[in-house]
Amino acid sequence: MGQYLRYLKFPIGLCLIGLTVVAVVRGWQAVWITSVLLALEISLSFDNAVVNARVLDRLTPGQQKFFLTWGLVIPVFGVRFLGPLLLVSLAGGVSLATAFDTALNHANEYHELLKLAEPRILAFGGMFLLMVCLRYFFNEAKSLHWMRAIESRLSRAGRIESLEVALALVVLLLLQIWIPPANRGELLIAGVIGLVLQIVCTSLAEAFGSEEEALGRAAAGGGIASLIYLELLDASFSLDGTVGAFAITSELPLILTGLGLGALFIRSITLMLVRERALDELIYLEHGAHYAIGALGLLMLVKVVLTPLHVEMPEWLSGLVGILFLVLALADSLRHRRRQARLGG
Repeated sequence: MGQYLRYLKFPIGLCLIGLTVVAVVRGWQAVWITSVLLALEISLSFDNAVVNARVLDRLTPGQQKFFLTWGLVIPVFGVRFLGPLLLVSLAGGVSLATAFDTALNHANEYHELLKLAEPRILAFGGMFLLMVCLRYFFNEAKSLHWMRAIESRLSRAGRIESLEVALALVVLLLLQIWIPPANRGELLIAGVIGLVLQIVCTSLAEAFGSEEEALGRAAAGGGIASLIYLELLDASFSLDGTVGAFAITSELPLILTGLGLGALFIRSITLMLVRERALDELIYLEHGAHYAIGALGLLMLVKVVLTPLHVEMPEWLSGLVGILFLVLALADSLRHRRRQARLGG
């Protein structure tokens, strides 16, 4: 256990420093809000760390280092700060500079503009994450199954080419039944963009193969494709957390602090999983992560339907479902490891 906990010393120390600064500058109420945002980010993105670790296994040490350093900057400041600004600019028909000024000086107005863009954000992110889940389970080469009754059937169904794409499109089309007619076109486009980006990124990475099999430019291309895929995956997780954060507070500095510190925790957990090769021992953890990803994607799509009805889905629900799948997968993985150890002994 000690070898795993040492990876959390740095993020815990930085969180203590960050929360202390928030307490001095903004007071204890702000510390509480920031702590809630920190917990929200960790609960929503823990399964992201598991999937990131598996993708990073295919990259060279240099590419791993790049993602685990600069790759953190892009999701924190790109997705959580510049991303919402761009969406507010498009949704409100204002310039990027005006959106930035609104975010800093008119937090409530900024929140309302972001709410206008929320359905498109959810449609894009929901379809992207749903495709991540479906492509993992609709794989005829997949031989290790956690929930065997379900996964073995899905694996066999993967023999039908592009079945997961057809299923995802059916889900997206079914959503159109409950979406107001005026919004159907833009939400359909946002969902299709999410689906296409997921297919393109994973297909490029798979086409180049592993670094051991590829040569020259192909190896570099495969690494770049995988890095782009990781950034898009991080972005899709971050979108839901960013929108949900504004339901807790409209103060952008606190949102950036809480979500940024949470992202640092996820980076450390990803590093731990890669360096300690924990996924090779906890064999069902990756399965649990993909169930959690699929559940999060579906919940984001459900929010697309609920938003026009002014029905709020609690943000903790997504995190709770994800953690539940991961805890169950972790428990079964540990039982399997103990069973193998007894047989080996």
